[in-house]
Amino acid sequence: MKWLKRGRIFEPIGQTPWMKKYGILPTPYYIPEKNIIRIFFGTSAEDNICKITYLDVNPDNPSEVVYLHKEPLLKEGEIGLFDEHGLNPSQVVNVSNKIYLFYIGYQRMVNVPYLLFCSYAELNDSLDKVISRRKTPILDRVEDEPYIRSAITIIQESDTYLIWYVSAYKWELLNTELFKNKLMPNYHIKFAKTKNFIDFDIYEKPVIKAENEDEFGFGRPWCIKDENTFKMWYSLRRKNTPYRIGYAESMDGINWIRKDDEVGIDVSENGWDSEMICYPAVIRVKDKVYMFYNGNNNGATGFGYAELVED
Repeated sequence: MKWLKRGRIFEPIGQTPWMKKYGILPTPYYIPEKNIIRIFFGTSAEDNICKITYLDVNPDNPSEVVYLHKEPLLKEGEIGLFDEHGLNPSQVVNVSNKIYLFYIGYQRMVNVPYLLFCSYAELNDSLDKVISRRKTPILDRVEDEPYIRSAITIIQESDTYLIWYVSAYKWELLNTELFKNKLMPNYHIKFAKTKNFIDFDIYEKPVIKAENEDEFGFGRPWCIKDENTFKMWYSLRRKNTPYRIGYAESMDGINWIRKDDEVGIDVSENGWDSEMICYPAVIRVKDKVYMFYNGNNNGATGFGYAELVED
């Protein structure tokens, strides 16, 4: 496949006092009644405590921003909760005719930088107000996954929801030229099924994992189903290379063939995405396929998009 980069859509430059850093995890949702793509994202003040807001773009030309929401749609949770230090969007999903914003909650720690778990908030029909939110994660810590269970992507099949998510299994002190004695999680992608987002059938083994000593992280999976083929994009992290976007295919959602060399997108020669590209979200709108993604410093430079020009 081949993606043509169309440029940056959003850069955090102080549009509001809490919109000075990051435009992280762009999460698109097409609203045909309004003929817009609403892109949810996390952004923060100098304190790095992200809140979720959104902007709307023209689906025929996503470079054209038609509206930027300048109030937080969803703020950090109460003191002591899993999302007390900020949150980022993961995916917007219609569940039984209700719209849910699934999101990642951060909690900073003393001996490790953070824990990450996921939950959801119910949105109104216009997708501009939160009706309710959970105070606890839907995938909480368990014996084999005690650090991170987050960044979920969802596909509905009949009355079952298929879920792929990021799971961390250990922390490691990396002393490479890139990370310079920094404590980092080791994380892969796991799979689960649910009918109600209360009871989960967890597949025991990771479905996307490291294949060599240099790889140690697979972040923010995004899955779609194209006819009979599941397609997944993810952020691939290596000990000596900043994030790149990887790609895999599967017939059953469990057994994946990695095709990172066929992803068709890489860093630019210069500019906002010249050092890394990460956190992809792929959406088909009308007759076009778009990828929204982050660039340098994990989204500190905002987000942009690319268009699929060769499948």
